[in-house]
Amino acid sequence: MFKLTEDQAKATLKAAGLPVPEGFVCVSAAEAAAAAERLGGGAVVKALIPTGRRGKAGAVKLVATPAAAASAAASLIGTEALGHRIERVYVEARFPIARELYLSFLLEGMPPKVVLSTAGGVDIEETHRDRPGAIIQGDVDPLTGFTADQARTLWGRAGVTGPEIAGLAEVSAALWRAFRATDAVLMEINPLALDASGRPSVVGAMIAIDENGLPRHPEWAEQADGSLIAAWRGFNEREKRIAEVNRQFKGGAIRYTELDGDIGLFVGGGGAGLLQHDMILAEGGRPANHTDMNPGDGTGEKNKAVYLAVLDNPNTNCLLIGFNYLQLAQCEQKVKPLLAALKERGVDPRDFPIVLRVLGPGEEAARAMVKDVPGITYLAPDSSLDDGVRLICEINRAIVQRKQPAAR
Repeated sequence: MFKLTEDQAKATLKAAGLPVPEGFVCVSAAEAAAAAERLGGGAVVKALIPTGRRGKAGAVKLVATPAAAASAAASLIGTEALGHRIERVYVEARFPIARELYLSFLLEGMPPKVVLSTAGGVDIEETHRDRPGAIIQGDVDPLTGFTADQARTLWGRAGVTGPEIAGLAEVSAALWRAFRATDAVLMEINPLALDASGRPSVVGAMIAIDENGLPRHPEWAEQADGSLIAAWRGFNEREKRIAEVNRQFKGGAIRYTELDGDIGLFVGGGGAGLLQHDMILAEGGRPANHTDMNPGDGTGEKNKAVYLAVLDNPNTNCLLIGFNYLQLAQCEQKVKPLLAALKERGVDPRDFPIVLRVLGPGEEAARAMVKDVPGITYLAPDSSLDDGVRLICEINRAIVQRKQPAAR
């Protein structure tokens, strides 16, 4: 799943007509001060990272003045929280909270679930552990949805009484509609706050999107770039470059995820790519990265970007380029960008060996391109994926052995 940052979640909910405090994305202390000034001085400064529980981690700070907002932003930007590097903050208007409630929708099976509580706020996990009776759960009929009537019933069970329950029920039903419209698998509103008059506001929001629904949301799909496998730790600089190339050049997407090994991989998506990855592990090797891609226009520049990322990884000793028989691309489209990347980085394949198993249309032209390039081995047409894996692992073992200090 792909987690939205709070500014994205709040913008989506605001567009759906939900009550959301005004806020601004800031990348510096000066911008945070200016945002707080626009909000009247007092504000909440939040780290913009795709996770919840930020308050417990010290990544949410209440401030009373623009100067304090600047100080809070400066203390957060450039640091890490909950495994994410903080590069931006969200400066938001303070809502006069009288009560903190909790509401979430979850889709991990059928039917979808709704969870709510009158004990919202940063201690909701402790409430769930210590006072499970304060947590109310219900099923949501996927056909009729979560209605205001159902919300009213569940909030009543949770202990909400009085005139505020009507407005709270309407907001809860609207949040369900937003949950569906965004193809979400998780929406957590904490706190869903009420002021002294019972007016509700979505003060804390986290939304996680089903990646299979991302094509319906191009503004998020471009950010995700299909590289969700690395989202838990954040992209490094080389992975960010691939994401940027995917945004810059439309067409088939390429994913590049770095690992902790030393054998570079340029393989296609699907079973053949995963099989080669696993076969390297079975041979005792360790992939330095994994790739997969969707065929389409624009892959020439994207192929080159992946090769440059592989070459720039200081842990990588060699490269296996392995594909099953190509049907939707020409072989030279894999080889020409490789030669361009080697030239751009000044890399001699004799020092960085490369094994090619690329078969299909354009193969003759591709073989001619590397025929006289020492250090590049283009396997015969009858070679198997296993042949390529064994050879690259054998080459890498020899490189590792040469790098080891001589015994005295």
